[in-house]
Amino acid sequence: MSRRNNSLTEGLFTRLVSVISRSPNVRTIFYYNPVGTDCHLEEYLRPEAASNIPLFIWRSVETVVQLNGLLDEGFLVLACLPGVHQEDLLRGLSNSLRYLRQAWLLIELAARQDDEQLVTKVLEFCHQMDMINANVILRNFEASRTVYGYEAYPGFSLRKQFFGLDTPISSLYPDKVRNLHGYQIRTMPDNSEPNTLLYSDHQGRPQILGYVWNMLVEFARKHNAQLQLIGQPVQGKTLTHVQMLDLASDGRVDVAASVQPISMRYLDRYHEYAYPVHSASWCTMLPMEQQLKVSEVFTWTVPAQTVALLVLLWLLHEFLRGRWQRHRRLQAIGWLVLATLLTANYQGRLLSLLLEAPTEPPIDSFQAMANSKLHIFGLRSEYAAYDFDMRTRFASIFRLSNLASELIQLRNSLNTSFAYTVTNTKWQLYAEQQAHSSRPLFRYSTDLCYYQMVPFALVIPENSPHRHTLHHLMLQLAESGLFDHWVDRSFYYMVQAGRLHIRNLSEGRPIRPLSSEDLANVFLSYGTCVLISLWLFACELLVRRAKSWLGF
Repeated sequence: MSRRNNSLTEGLFTRLVSVISRSPNVRTIFYYNPVGTDCHLEEYLRPEAASNIPLFIWRSVETVVQLNGLLDEGFLVLACLPGVHQEDLLRGLSNSLRYLRQAWLLIELAARQDDEQLVTKVLEFCHQMDMINANVILRNFEASRTVYGYEAYPGFSLRKQFFGLDTPISSLYPDKVRNLHGYQIRTMPDNSEPNTLLYSDHQGRPQILGYVWNMLVEFARKHNAQLQLIGQPVQGKTLTHVQMLDLASDGRVDVAASVQPISMRYLDRYHEYAYPVHSASWCTMLPMEQQLKVSEVFTWTVPAQTVALLVLLWLLHEFLRGRWQRHRRLQAIGWLVLATLLTANYQGRLLSLLLEAPTEPPIDSFQAMANSKLHIFGLRSEYAAYDFDMRTRFASIFRLSNLASELIQLRNSLNTSFAYTVTNTKWQLYAEQQAHSSRPLFRYSTDLCYYQMVPFALVIPENSPHRHTLHHLMLQLAESGLFDHWVDRSFYYMVQAGRLHIRNLSEGRPIRPLSSEDLANVFLSYGTCVLISLWLFACELLVRRAKSWLGF
């Protein structure tokens, strides 16, 4: 090759890299040449050709560098590979780009002619490994000026791009995930109600509802795609957290119809989540405190403090009675006024307590829960992630199950036999359900929480090309208020699916005549006072007879 051709070749290869590196998305260049292949891209590494962008050069085939711990996403990969298909070298490159496979990639193959079959094999491997921004050039690039790429959606197709002086960078590295061209996004719901609801419509066709499903439908609509279930969901069968993660890690789903907590369990798999959908607190929904029985209401009308005050006033009156001989009529009027006030106060308190009876003291801590007869119903898998000290001290207050469906069934029925673990997002469902009742059955307690502000996110493969588009969608849904709107409609989705019904769930306090059981405490107090009076009367008789017998 002549010196003139060498200069032309070097200039064209360098110009290609310079055009790409001028993009604001490129802040670092990673040069990958594991076997020392002679490539023209090497010319860009010369000091006089390179720009002021930092260079990271890797020439080892024995070890794999993990770029995710060294670089961020704003870098360009220049790969120099032999002119034969060596999958081990490509796999080493993909391993180096783990979690960063959407980086811009330019591969030079040391092939002596236009070997489209080799190019197709290389780009198909890049497609399989989700390196969707991969381009390939051959050794004869100075003559052909052809940059090979591929369309990833709806399926793989080879693309040729002629490189000229006015070639825009957007044509070399287009945004392939913005328009998916009808691609079937593989997904699977976890059937965690009300996030995703499986039901049959009037024609018997299976349908899915829920705010998580709404997010996926909107994502598919926005990017010109469709949703495809990888299997037939089973109504009542809930997929666990780890099952959804395994579906994504095995590459069986593109985006799972499931939001899971990021910071509670499986912390080493945080790359298998998209951008957080929302942050939720994991607390307890407690049954409303029980109203006091009618028999206990009579005790509340005259508390012990009031009785003690009356006794004190009576003793004071008896002590001073001899000094008020001149004001006996005034004393009689005073006693009548006092009796009237006490009677009016008693009747007023009694009527108010009978109409709206007071409740038992609220449970405001785990210790108070331990002192009560109530238990918290939860899942064993969730319980294992709770704070160790809390589990050690208050293990007796939990009733655990291995079946998520059992928890969902009891919680959805608002069974007041237990308290239940719930996130504040799902609590909105039960709050709306109780809004149609005259009296709520449960309340959301922030005093009994297991986690605060836990981020929840969609489950995706660790190298998913949809990560950034999902990120933007989550922000748009939050800013527009659509996410909150869908969450608020969870109760009505449950009604539409036939899981819940709009009705008054609370039982009013029945109006009925007083019974002997209601007056038990009154009769007990009356009997106690009578016994005390008889005992005092007997003591007085015994003292008088003793004095008479002794001759006093």
